[in-house]
Amino acid sequence: MRSKDKAPAIGRQGWLDAARAILIRDGVAGVKVDRIARRLKVTRGGFYWFFNSHKQLLHALLEDWEQRNTECFESVLRESGRNGMAEFQALVDIWLNEKLYSPAWDAAVRDWARVSAKVANAVRRTDDIRIDVLRQVFLDMGFEAAEAFVRARVCYFHQVGYYALGVRESREERLNLMPLYTRVLTGR
Repeated sequence: MRSKDKAPAIGRQGWLDAARAILIRDGVAGVKVDRIARRLKVTRGGFYWFFNSHKQLLHALLEDWEQRNTECFESVLRESGRNGMAEFQALVDIWLNEKLYSPAWDAAVRDWARVSAKVANAVRRTDDIRIDVLRQVFLDMGFEAAEAFVRARVCYFHQVGYYALGVRESREERLNLMPLYTRVLTGR
């Protein structure tokens, strides 16, 4: 039961942020209310101001991932004026800068999907949205529909594989290779 007193200082987003950090570090099995409370240095009772259950927290965490780690991709199409190469460069910048998109969070959710059909469905949905964004980028470059789709998949699978394999390169190395990747992936 909630008291009529004011809500704790840690807000809903604070609980989600702490749950995300634990998911990234320890996997979904580590996302426990008591562990999150310890991380936040609060009692677990504060959790119930914002969530009815652990299940609701996990649902909110998944929704947050779907929105935050995909919105940046979708925004590329809204902001480019349909210039395919500018759109592609904007996507590369998202991947290189890792400010709007977190590959660690993406990998953690993909790991979670191995033990949850619901999460696996969300990952497939999200992958489809991201591939569709890339497909539109290649259409905006002037490729025919079938080739745009295949290029989108190759580009996306390349990037997901880059993170899944844990490729470690300095930012300088990545920037030096970028023109080659761009030429191979876009044909330009």
